[in-house]
Amino acid sequence: MLRALFFEHRACNKPEPDMRISISRFLFAVAVIIIAQHNCSAQSFAMYRNNPQLTGVTAESPVYGIKGIKFTYKAGGPIRGIPAALGGMLYFGGGDGYFCAINGQTGAEQWKFKTGGAVYSSPYVTQSTLYFTSRDGNIYALQTGNGKQVWKFTMDKDLGAENYWDNYLSSPVIVDNTLYVGGGDGYLYAINKGNGKLLWKYNAGARIRVTPAVFEDNIVFGNNAGYIIDVSKTTGKMVWQFKTDGASNTFESKNNDRTSIFCAPTVADGVVVTGGRDGIAYGIDLATGKEKWRDDHKGPWILSTAVKDGVAYIGCGSDLLVVARELQTGKELWRFKCPSAVFSSITVAGDMLYFNDIHFSGNTHAVNSKTGIEQWKFPMGAKSFSTPIIANGMVYTGAENGVLYALEANPGMTSATVTQQPVKIVYRQGPASKDDYTDFQNGVDEFIKNYFIACGYKLVDEKELAQVMNDQLTNKTKSVIVFADNRFPAAIEDASQGKPLALKYLEAGGKIAIFGLNPMAYTRDSSGNVDAYNDSLPSAVFGLSYPGKNFIRGIYQAQITPTGKQHGLASAYTTVSNFTVITPGAATTVLATDEFGSATEWIKNYGGPDGTGLLQLNLPSNEITVSLGELRAAIEWGVAW
Repeated sequence: MLRALFFEHRACNKPEPDMRISISRFLFAVAVIIIAQHNCSAQSFAMYRNNPQLTGVTAESPVYGIKGIKFTYKAGGPIRGIPAALGGMLYFGGGDGYFCAINGQTGAEQWKFKTGGAVYSSPYVTQSTLYFTSRDGNIYALQTGNGKQVWKFTMDKDLGAENYWDNYLSSPVIVDNTLYVGGGDGYLYAINKGNGKLLWKYNAGARIRVTPAVFEDNIVFGNNAGYIIDVSKTTGKMVWQFKTDGASNTFESKNNDRTSIFCAPTVADGVVVTGGRDGIAYGIDLATGKEKWRDDHKGPWILSTAVKDGVAYIGCGSDLLVVARELQTGKELWRFKCPSAVFSSITVAGDMLYFNDIHFSGNTHAVNSKTGIEQWKFPMGAKSFSTPIIANGMVYTGAENGVLYALEANPGMTSATVTQQPVKIVYRQGPASKDDYTDFQNGVDEFIKNYFIACGYKLVDEKELAQVMNDQLTNKTKSVIVFADNRFPAAIEDASQGKPLALKYLEAGGKIAIFGLNPMAYTRDSSGNVDAYNDSLPSAVFGLSYPGKNFIRGIYQAQITPTGKQHGLASAYTTVSNFTVITPGAATTVLATDEFGSATEWIKNYGGPDGTGLLQLNLPSNEITVSLGELRAAIEWGVAW
């Protein structure tokens, strides 16, 4: 290879007087290129938004579908910064004050470092040293391999007493040998990355919580006084200052913070894209600091930006939107409606965008960057202020409950074309009378119903339920039905005309989730009240194999299988043997087993795509002790993600 490159080099350049010098210089240049390429490829996502311009763009291949959960890691506090990936490792901080390094393939913890405050910044990671800030007011440099402290720089005390939605800290950006970061004390710092010595600092007059964007001689950032500022990297002096509309607001006049800027800027093609709590997204000319365009959302905060190929992507707080706009003109191209506010930054890989929302049972979204159509959505089970990244063939994403997920990419998914979103419905008919038996007590069934409605599921009646099932027979769309009840309507279990509709729906690729005793096992009197339970009925219809009647009955703990963890289950389960358990061979996929080896949580597939079919989960009938978020992950596996 080097020989071929050398002769190509000779053919394109005049001979050097000393050929030995030419060869030496050429080999040195090739070595530099190879090392640079190696370092570039190794830094899969090694800093906040992946580059000093904060575009959010990665060269990693887009993830069009998820195979399952490779592993989870439980931190001691919320994960809000963006994890960094380098050399097969993952680095991130948490609300408990610890900074962690874990194996990116297994989740095995390598080391932890304790600070004096929440680590709500994103790290900058190199092969030898990593850097981050903590709520304790310090900037830390640690050895990447073992977490030993290299140096610590202490900033001054935060300005002001207000901490209104003060969710993040500024993250370090390193260019050449200098680290740039903002402080709550109002200073932008330039620090020698090797020894932690201050080179210069610029007084912005208000807290700086955003990460600065660095391009050529420009360091651009916003502050809590509502100003966007460009500081010279060379001199540390202001080049220009842009006053947002929010700079003229006061908390008292708006009864809210409509001033601060918590959206880190993106710099691309001569334009600065950012926004603030004044609800306006701004396109600013980098050379002059003059406004090029604006998009006024009339209140909802602008919280994140990303740019690729002349398109700006903007996350808009309580508007529940991600919007795509032409970078130079601000013209809207499309908008994507989220179930909740997007505080997350946006990661761009190929033709896909990845971001999280802060829904109480938060989601990671994968959206086509060209069309604004969602490709898949992963339910995290908790709100998220963090940002998903792609590295090591995974999507890594963290949440407020301290759980970091490693979602394994499905290599079989290669197209980002989505024509229809999955149908997700919840059904609950309720007891026939006040004397009717119900498996759920103390409002558990109402809780299940309301939870899934809040997660975007449509509540349907008996007629609508049958219609969804019939539609599945011809349209073959992705759909899932959650039964928050111990009752199947007669229309879907009637077998007088052949197979019952419920079975035909499953054979057509539908998915049914039940949380306790199979509703088809109940027989009812003329008034509709339950009069008996007979598990031979669902056994015959669904091809199940329940244990014999002499099987030991009782309440036993179930252990989740590796496949169950891949589907999202994490908590320990208890189940009443002989009522919901089946023999393992009767299930297509066993998600959990009890101490007798019976399958307690399972999927029975009926010829549809992997993950579809009859899903049996277990909840205590009179209280909620298991996270419905992880149950939702299992329910939507193979349907929404």
